[in-house]
Amino acid sequence: MSLTSKLTRKGQTTIPEPIRDALGLKEGDVLQFELVGGRISVVPLTLVPADQAWFWTKAHQVKEREADEDLREGRYKEFHSGKDLIKDLRRGARRTKA
Repeated sequence: MSLTSKLTRKGQTTIPEPIRDALGLKEGDVLQFELVGGRISVVPLTLVPADQAWFWTKAHQVKEREADEDLREGRYKEFHSGKDLIKDLRRGARRTKA
């Protein structure tokens, strides 16, 4: 798709409606601009609240993938109560001390 838009003296332009529609862009969306080989690349961004940014760190995402794999492979235990969980944790702690 190739469309045109005029740049204003304040450096503003309008993203043509067919492109906005194709990308699902709406007023207030945040866009990232990059200069790539003499061309402008525009990428829509999703902002993450600061108190949730930890979830998107590389280290946490690695652990999320490991947990997903463990679940797929059946490497987990189910407990019917908190007491059962504590008993299992204590058994495991005794085994590691021995």
